[in-house]
Amino acid sequence: MKKILTASALALLIAGCAAAPTIDSVSAAAPLTLSVDGQPVLPKLHPFHSGKLLYVPARALLEYYPVELKWDNAHKKLSLTTNSSRSVLSPGSSAMQVQYTQTDGGYKDKLEGPVLLKEGHVYVSAGTVSLLTGAEAKPAASGDTVSITSGDVSTSVRVLKEPLAIAAGSSGKVKLYTARKEGSTYKGFILEVNGRKYSFNWESPRLVSYPPELHYADVDDDGKPEAIVILSLGTGTGISQEEVHVVKPEVWKELAVPTAEKAASAAVSSRITLDNSDVVVRLELAGAAPSKVTLRLPGRAGDGGLDHFGTEAGIGAVTHYKVVNGKLKAETSVNAGIEESMGTLMLDYKAGNGGMVLDTIRFQPHDTTEQYVEKEQ
Repeated sequence: MKKILTASALALLIAGCAAAPTIDSVSAAAPLTLSVDGQPVLPKLHPFHSGKLLYVPARALLEYYPVELKWDNAHKKLSLTTNSSRSVLSPGSSAMQVQYTQTDGGYKDKLEGPVLLKEGHVYVSAGTVSLLTGAEAKPAASGDTVSITSGDVSTSVRVLKEPLAIAAGSSGKVKLYTARKEGSTYKGFILEVNGRKYSFNWESPRLVSYPPELHYADVDDDGKPEAIVILSLGTGTGISQEEVHVVKPEVWKELAVPTAEKAASAAVSSRITLDNSDVVVRLELAGAAPSKVTLRLPGRAGDGGLDHFGTEAGIGAVTHYKVVNGKLKAETSVNAGIEESMGTLMLDYKAGNGGMVLDTIRFQPHDTTEQYVEKEQ
């Protein structure tokens, strides 16, 4: 599915919407209201259902998306322009023409339903909103509001009133909000615990597919639960990074937590050598339960030798945190060479030194590398 790319925000109103194909059938239910990221917008323009499709005013895009809307009254067309593309919608048509602004390329997209004109305003279906911007438009639980969740393409600085996350098992009393969203970044967060709120200056990308996680558990074993916030910092080919924050809500103190990469690098020593045609990866793991692991990669010495594999294993390309049975845990990858993952280091944290420290660490090979484990102690 092709989407318009993000650009600097422009906000021109649609004007002069004269006679053009109009809607044929609309639900006669009470007017719906519209919200974007939990805040009411465009109070005079109401979403509606036409047949089985939900429609929202095209002007809603200006509330969160960097696009210029311009109505061509002579040709009865609405253009949506960013610095990378121009899309054209025609009331009555179920197709959208897209033209790249920097090249001669373009394409035509089929829409889930026709563009509609109602009382001088252009409306598009919820599916078209998603196609254009990646945002999600759907009825809220109340049934009287259509909510647009803008995802990671917004350029507004609207403060989200709806929580980004609610901790499981907290009876809805532990919530996480963003203090502000600016472009593709969350600028600060607000943590709410039992009705009390406190702001933190953490920042993270606004990744719609990887929302923040929130847990509520006594991870330092002091008899009082902590709020644990896990933020995604980004993903890519062979890379995935997260950061974790552990907060004692009774005093709003954040506990120091060494990153999984830092803790693992301090606890693991490694050596990569060549043995005739084989590549041998040796790991020595410290911690509460020390261990040693050797992986032998048969016939791999010819794949560039140590110039390709290096002399030490790489740690931390892929890192994830989680809370399991009241314990803070992490997983971080072990690579031989730039992108060849041998397996995962499994970390358990415990209380210590005024914060959280590494307790145990163990190596878990992948299904595809388990056959290469030569010796384990």
